[in-house]
Amino acid sequence: MKTHNLYTSAAIAWVSACFLFFLGLILPSLAQAGVWTPSNIPGTNNWTGLASSWDGTELLATSYDDPNFNPALIYASTNTGGKWSATGAPANYWFGVAASTNGENLAAVVFGGGIYASTNGGSAWVQLTTAPYGVWYAVASSWNGSNLVAVSGGLYRFIYTSPDSGQTWISNNVPDSEYWYAVASSANGQRLVAVSNSNTNGGAGALYTSTNAGTNWAKNKLSGIDWTGVGSSADGQKLVACGSSSALYVSADGGTNWTPISGVSGYLTGAAMSADGSKMVAAANGGQIYLSVDSGTNWMSSGAPPLAWQIITMSRDGNVIAAAAPSDQIYTMRFNAQSPPALSFVLSGGKGLLSWPAAGSASFILQHNVNLSTTNWQTVAGALLNNGQYQLTIPFTNSQDYFRLLGP
Repeated sequence: MKTHNLYTSAAIAWVSACFLFFLGLILPSLAQAGVWTPSNIPGTNNWTGLASSWDGTELLATSYDDPNFNPALIYASTNTGGKWSATGAPANYWFGVAASTNGENLAAVVFGGGIYASTNGGSAWVQLTTAPYGVWYAVASSWNGSNLVAVSGGLYRFIYTSPDSGQTWISNNVPDSEYWYAVASSANGQRLVAVSNSNTNGGAGALYTSTNAGTNWAKNKLSGIDWTGVGSSADGQKLVACGSSSALYVSADGGTNWTPISGVSGYLTGAAMSADGSKMVAAANGGQIYLSVDSGTNWMSSGAPPLAWQIITMSRDGNVIAAAAPSDQIYTMRFNAQSPPALSFVLSGGKGLLSWPAAGSASFILQHNVNLSTTNWQTVAGALLNNGQYQLTIPFTNSQDYFRLLGP
């Protein structure tokens, strides 16, 4: 049976000796998040890029090389990662890919090479000969695939944009001292955000935004971070950026102001978000994939297996996440469409009372975990039905506990 996690968690800690208590934040639903499922794709390739159609039915994955260090292929799935097949792309040192909402118009970049495009979901690819040679790290696309933006690092530090699906390319006015690493685009391709992971002076990376398809760029005030990933909402107002030293930031105004996120750890390697900006994800090389379903206000572990996650993408409808680690499988997670019951907590008779509506919750199981950095969730029995609510009395303890409802 397919399982999905509902992280509507009451974090509760009591100091029973003096009958004081602290009620941690009852977090909003972390989205009926499902289990992570490995795919049938070869688990030996060095995965470098992921892209998704609107609903995640079509997924694309680029690989830099195979176990023998030979140039690798681009793979596609038409069933949300259930099965993957090689596309018609030639073997190359692929490093990034972007897709239109229908999954038909694609762009992919080569690390030390050119830029390629497909108009039929990857069956056939052509090199865009008007694009310059670059050490291309990433490419992003407008929803219809007409506006493209690609970033290059190494010895070729520049950003290029295309207004016509790659037929012509325009060099952007950005510092050539930045080792550009990641980029994201709004739905219409006008609002862009690009990051570097270092510069030629030996300093940290930088974050730039554009509101006119790359004609002009503005540097953000955030400093001291080697940036590795960015994501954008459809309107380009909500942004997420991640990088070294557990750096995770969100913006609600197109990058003018940024809010740092605490409680995440590891070297963050990639970030993405849904079209409306309500759902966000960030992957860490240290083994966690973090998830938010309230526009970045609260974040928790998604329950992904502990791998050295390198790349991540989210479907624009926010219901599918795909992630990969080098020389491992590509994993996908689908959100449960069923509306979950909401957990609530109150004090009653000197004890904690956890409750949730009985209606629609017959297939959900209450679980608890004392440490959210682990996946050691255990089923909790003993809830009683009272006036249309399941209720569980929780005695005072000297420890912190977290609860969730696990549904079908």
